[in-house]
Amino acid sequence: MQMAFARAHRIVAWFILVGTLLQIYLAGGGSFGAVSYDLHRAWGSLLGLPILVLAILALAGRIGRRGIGLTMLLLGLYIVQVALPSLRVGLPYIAALHVLNATALVGVAAATARASGAAIAARRREPALTATSTGPERAD
Repeated sequence: MQMAFARAHRIVAWFILVGTLLQIYLAGGGSFGAVSYDLHRAWGSLLGLPILVLAILALAGRIGRRGIGLTMLLLGLYIVQVALPSLRVGLPYIAALHVLNATALVGVAAATARASGAAIAARRREPALTATSTGPERAD
């Protein structure tokens, strides 16, 4: 069952990476009038759900310290990303970090997806323990 959670983690992590890149495209589209910023806001809000699911899958799939740490970092960066635009009026120079944080989200999402794949590959290489194994044989 853990392997299924780990595989689901990898799929969701890649989805988040692609979704974050789409989010950056939508921001650019809003800046140049190709699309409304409402689409950028809506998609950004929707990305929160798969990021939460990813955190649950990381723990359930036991994908290792690195994978879990990257997943939690991704969740933290997302929370910061959502909060930054609200600082636009009082602290515009801090709110401007929204763009840089998006870049960090892309990097961490990519690292998370790769770490998840590495954890799955490492599990495949582990020798399976059998129930009939009794340990080292003794020479009588």
